[in-house]
Amino acid sequence: MRSNRSEEFRFERQEGDTVATIDERTVSPTAEEDSTWEIVTIDTPDGPHRVKRRRRIKKKRTPSKSIVWKTVIGAALIIGLFTLPLPIGQIQVTGTNQLSSEDVVAIGDLGYPVNILRVRTGALEERLQKDMRVDTAHVSYALPLTLQVDVKERTAVVVVPSQFGFVALDRQGMVIASSPTIPDTTVPIISGVRLGNALLGDTIESEGIRGAITYMMGFPEDKRKQIGEINVGDAEHIIAYTVDGLPIHIGDRSDLEEKAKITTDMIQDVSQRHVSAEFIDVNIKSPYIKTQ
Repeated sequence: MRSNRSEEFRFERQEGDTVATIDERTVSPTAEEDSTWEIVTIDTPDGPHRVKRRRRIKKKRTPSKSIVWKTVIGAALIIGLFTLPLPIGQIQVTGTNQLSSEDVVAIGDLGYPVNILRVRTGALEERLQKDMRVDTAHVSYALPLTLQVDVKERTAVVVVPSQFGFVALDRQGMVIASSPTIPDTTVPIISGVRLGNALLGDTIESEGIRGAITYMMGFPEDKRKQIGEINVGDAEHIIAYTVDGLPIHIGDRSDLEEKAKITTDMIQDVSQRHVSAEFIDVNIKSPYIKTQ
């Protein structure tokens, strides 16, 4: 009968030229197991034996303190870069001589020192486009650490007599300049109408004036200087004049952009053919040149 008492055993096993020695403590099948030990069966010269050995416990890997601190510090730096008023980056303004980077900071209420990483481009664009000097604005980021502000200035399209002189209007009918004399001689003057006390920033809603602006916007930009005057006194018989004094019968306010294209072609035709024209008529159905 086998005793329940534990026995020690020692055996050697030949493995090639190496002799392995095993020294384990055998246990009876009824020995109690605890959480740190396990029962295994091994082969010995005397047959299989069950032995008890310490259980191999896999330790859970936990991040080292240095990694944790590096992560915390890195996150704090990133948050600081995007939230704190630190002097980070530069502002570059293109497309205008009227606005400086300082103007952009003031209009956008960016504050000092300027941290361009805190700037919301969409909000800045909206603020810039409310400035009467700015027609359109596009804000983007460029390398290295540059806030790129591309501006298209408001430019005069027509000049209109007013109560105290003349005002220049842009493509949206906004008053962008006011002067006792004509503020811009490169654009046509509107005749047949006079404004009251038009102030800078006002938007003119007069149908005749807005029609003249629409007509001028139908020209290629380099061809607008051909027109010197537009008379809108009669809404059904609008007449423009070239800088050389050639009358252009436009008619009513319908199809003004298409009439501008016809005007461009007919003025070019008169010039190339050296036609002695009395006036040109740019009605859509049958435009013609009236010769002298």
